[in-house]
Amino acid sequence: MSKVYLFLFFVLTAVSGIAQNDGNPPNWCRGGFFTKGSPEFTLAKIPSLSARSVKRAYFHKDGRPDCNAGPDCTSSSYLVPGDEVVVRGELAGFACAWYPAAKGVGTVGWISLEDIEFQRPPSDQPLPDWHGEWKYAESTVKITDNKLAGWLNVTGDSYWKGLGDNIHIGEIDGRVEPKDGVAEYSDGDDEYDCKVKMTLLGKYLILDDNLRCGGVNVSFSVIYLKK
Repeated sequence: MSKVYLFLFFVLTAVSGIAQNDGNPPNWCRGGFFTKGSPEFTLAKIPSLSARSVKRAYFHKDGRPDCNAGPDCTSSSYLVPGDEVVVRGELAGFACAWYPAAKGVGTVGWISLEDIEFQRPPSDQPLPDWHGEWKYAESTVKITDNKLAGWLNVTGDSYWKGLGDNIHIGEIDGRVEPKDGVAEYSDGDDEYDCKVKMTLLGKYLILDDNLRCGGVNVSFSVIYLKK
């Protein structure tokens, strides 16, 4: 590959990465970007069969609703009555939803608004609800009481594993003051310091960081469940 083509390759790759991080197409509903951008999250459930006739609520593939509502858009993953999801937004009659998995990273995709019922968010999330060890795959966030009233201690570790022994590590360690279910963590005031927005929504701890909390590709931006 010539130097000119090599240069263009790196430039285009960089631009592509910036575009994905700074502003994704509105029809994207993807796991890696689900908590990015700090949207307003809500909870929803698949209603009981007594309320509606839905037996299976299918996820629709990324790209919906630009494609037709045919078999090419429907994935093999589905939910059943009683299942609960976290929703990050709506588009053209569909909700971008995340469903936790007993093992693995969970399922993300578009679900028809006709197949879900939105839940009233918790009116109060007291400090003890934040306490505990929260996990997502190998990433962990531990939250305990701080001696200052209304404050919490937060520590966390996240990893990115490349080929072979190529492992990048990220850490957070400090204190936060939750207000209305949201806590803002920061290592400092500089734009390159690690910053994380934490949202407690029922039994889910939702994190969105600025990609400055560790090595390259390390991020805390996922949804955690209490261990």
